[in-house]
Amino acid sequence: MQNIYETFEFDAIKEHLHEYAKTELAKVYIDELTMLESSNAVSDALEDLKEISSVIIRFGPLPIGNSANALVLIDLAKKTGLLTPRDLHLIAEDVLTIVKISAYLKKVGSGYPRINELANQFIDLSNLEKEIHRVITNALAVSDHASPELFEIRHKLKKVETTLQSKIASLAFTYGKYLNDDNVTIRDGHFVLPVKTVEKSRVPGIVYDVSDSGNTTFIEPLEIVQINNEITALKVQENDEIRRILKALTALVLLQEGEIINNNKIIAKLDFLSAKAMYGKEIDGEIVEISNHQMVELIDARHPLIDSRKVVANSFLLTEDQPIIIISGPNAGGKTVSLKTVGLLVLMNQCGLMLPVRKGKLGYFKHIFIDIGDNQSLSDNLSTFSAHISQIGEIIHAVGGKDLVLLDELGTGTDPKEGEALAVEVTKHLENKHALAMISSHFAAMKEYAFLSKNIANASMIFDEENLLPTYRFKQGVPGKSYALEVAARYGIDEKIVKNAKDFLKENSNSSSQELLDILQKKIEEATKLQDELARKEIELEERDKKLTNDGQIFESKKENMLKDVKEEKAELIENAKKEISDIISKMHNSDMRVSDVIALKKELEELEDQQEEELFNEQIEVDDFVTIPSMNIAGKVTRIKGSKAHIISDSGLSFDVSVNKLHKVNKPKVGNSKVRTTNYDLAINTKVGLELNLIGMHIDEARTALIKYLDNCRLKKLSQVRIIHGFGSGALRKMVRDYLTSQKDLTFRAGGEYEGGGGCTVVIWQ
Repeated sequence: MQNIYETFEFDAIKEHLHEYAKTELAKVYIDELTMLESSNAVSDALEDLKEISSVIIRFGPLPIGNSANALVLIDLAKKTGLLTPRDLHLIAEDVLTIVKISAYLKKVGSGYPRINELANQFIDLSNLEKEIHRVITNALAVSDHASPELFEIRHKLKKVETTLQSKIASLAFTYGKYLNDDNVTIRDGHFVLPVKTVEKSRVPGIVYDVSDSGNTTFIEPLEIVQINNEITALKVQENDEIRRILKALTALVLLQEGEIINNNKIIAKLDFLSAKAMYGKEIDGEIVEISNHQMVELIDARHPLIDSRKVVANSFLLTEDQPIIIISGPNAGGKTVSLKTVGLLVLMNQCGLMLPVRKGKLGYFKHIFIDIGDNQSLSDNLSTFSAHISQIGEIIHAVGGKDLVLLDELGTGTDPKEGEALAVEVTKHLENKHALAMISSHFAAMKEYAFLSKNIANASMIFDEENLLPTYRFKQGVPGKSYALEVAARYGIDEKIVKNAKDFLKENSNSSSQELLDILQKKIEEATKLQDELARKEIELEERDKKLTNDGQIFESKKENMLKDVKEEKAELIENAKKEISDIISKMHNSDMRVSDVIALKKELEELEDQQEEELFNEQIEVDDFVTIPSMNIAGKVTRIKGSKAHIISDSGLSFDVSVNKLHKVNKPKVGNSKVRTTNYDLAINTKVGLELNLIGMHIDEARTALIKYLDNCRLKKLSQVRIIHGFGSGALRKMVRDYLTSQKDLTFRAGGEYEGGGGCTVVIWQ
């Protein structure tokens, strides 16, 4: 039988998944991806995918980096007993990846039980990671401090190498006139001097090499032979100690091989799910509903391997009541693509992937049987028809009620009448087996059979009759015409030949059947226009609903995160607010402060008052009562009550509004024999402020100071409208006044009216 994975180009889907996978084992899972063995397995895979997709949308990609296949590393360790520094580093990196994933999922919270359940299976290997990174450096070398012995060996080695460098420099100077080059080189691990061959007898030592030209002889001077030998011996000791350390570390890894493999598999599973989610996003995919019934419902389905700018979305429906569709229409009109689209999407769904559809509902199919494309076999000496029949024969013997069958051009390649009869009978067999099937065909008898059977639907690929071009749009319920003669005429076949062919058809065809088909097709086409319009409106409504739902989810996510942050900062905020209140009250006792500064401090105090969680009082508060706000250490006098707010003048002269239920009534302050102190709030209440300020005759600086003080007093008295008289003059006073007023955010202003002084004054209004 045809290989569905090859025919549907499933390897191309895997290539896209590979682009998103970061771990080696996840790529293995992708390579091994095939249809899952049951409906429950598909449902579980899609539930996992739904959760991981939601997590990624709300919180971003999981913090998974490159991860090696631990199965391969452990197998290598068992065979050789020795892992390289790089291998050990990769094992330790998995532990650090788990730490990052755990921190990420802590932020995500408990709303994703399947993902959290998977992550809860991680095993803590932090001690192993620390030991590996104690021994292996970031440069993937064994650390000097991996063992005391290694530290001692490398210390000696550095010391001897320093001695050697010094000795070589000295010898190069001593024998300089006999050398071809000032640079000392290394031959077979030994430092040598490049001596002129004609002078080699002048430098006692061991000859290690001669240059290609013969002009240079490389000699190890006798003075450094012993030093070189010592270095060689120390390097042997170093390598032996490194090997001993790596063996010990490898043994430690093998003691925890089960835990290492467990963690590695979980990381790969999360990466595999993430890759599926990211690919689903790439194709604008949806997770379709799984049905307990045998059915295929795909709305606005697109072939994922066709350019998204060119692909045409189509809808398909197969049910247990109408399990077979006969697709007709012109050649190259998209019948084969429709079959492949349905087959590939069913296959992808049963592999636990998202589908490029607007929405869908699919049953689980035990097998997907196909006969699509040219199956001519030269090696078996079979014609195209014979190859097709061979495939169909296998399908007929194997097909059952839980299978999906896709047949392309059933019965073609032989005598049309015999092929037509065979196609009808094969269709009847599939109908009797209760299989779901889509069959493409040009045969009129197949269309007629579909009309007469309540279990079979006609469908067609819509053709642009005016331009004689395919539209690649699939339409269920409408049979199609082949348009062979019309296309032939368009592409240069002699008109007489085309006319004679049409006459031949009229004389030899069953005219009554054809007329019936034509009448039915026209009525169906009229009905489909209405359906198309309804479908378009339905799509628009669903898209709006989907957008609102997505916006709501994003809002809820942001709200949840913000609330979490607020809870963490709440205690600190309240403490800071209390400190700021004390600071503000201290500042207000500063006699040098301008009134505008006091106003600003008062506003700060009111804002901080709203942030406090205070003790509430249920006392009858009235105007002229003396009160305190206990947590703010403020005492004052009530001058006005409006609703749930009381206006207070504090003993520091500060006026502000506060909730009545936060006030505690106290006795009026006692006055002793000493001179009565006039409080700031008494001064504020008794200060007289007129409804206008005359600046005429003042210098600019003097007028500005007077204006600022006047406006501050107006604010304290809570005046709503005043007039500033600046006259006409040169316009300098008016410009200064209006420039200053423009900088004030709590008021507006306008030129005076006819009875207010006109352009010689400016009216100030508080909101």
